[in-house]
Amino acid sequence: MQKVFGLILCVCLLFSGNCFAMQFSQPIEIGGIGVMQAGGGGIYVDGADYNDGKFYTKYRKDNTRGYEKGIAGFGNGKDSLYVHYKYNVYEGFYFGGKDKNNTIKDDFPRYDIYKMNTNENITIYILSKIYGPEFDYLIIGKRADDKFVKYIDTREITKRYFGWNMQGASPATYVDLSVQGDTLVMKYHDWKTATEGRFIFKWDDNAQWFSVDRTVDNVRSGY
Repeated sequence: MQKVFGLILCVCLLFSGNCFAMQFSQPIEIGGIGVMQAGGGGIYVDGADYNDGKFYTKYRKDNTRGYEKGIAGFGNGKDSLYVHYKYNVYEGFYFGGKDKNNTIKDDFPRYDIYKMNTNENITIYILSKIYGPEFDYLIIGKRADDKFVKYIDTREITKRYFGWNMQGASPATYVDLSVQGDTLVMKYHDWKTATEGRFIFKWDDNAQWFSVDRTVDNVRSGY
């Protein structure tokens, strides 16, 4: 029995990428948050398990849908994601812990929030950002030490790979994010060069971070 276990251990060490690699669960939508476009203004909060907020009553005293400022919690227990908000889109939102010092700031009008579990005590949250012609992702994580970190920001990817100066609308959009074991794959469209392809983000156990690879799958006309 010991020899068999030793053989299995040797095989696992030899092919550690298969035996011990991070594995992601499929994303589950847990809520959404963003700026109200009508109905009295304020911040909308969808699907939160906790929301300590003040209603925005500047224009409508009976407004019970939009919030002026507060903190919303999505999910239960130790893996809850909290969002600190204030009705000022230029200030943005703060995603992370209940303590605002342990959050990541981002500025976008609306977010759909997804959660992924892992087998290494890291919880990953996918923030899907869709507004008008823009499609982006912000991917953050809560590590085993409870610290929130930003892993992937497609707006930063656009700046690095497509030469965007962060002014005006983004020239690239990102859609169809899929999860394949320890890898995230998303399609992109670069409108400036009329190309499309995929970004591949593979988890690196040694670095405890994602590597980045890009493919160009097609060049299209008529964009």
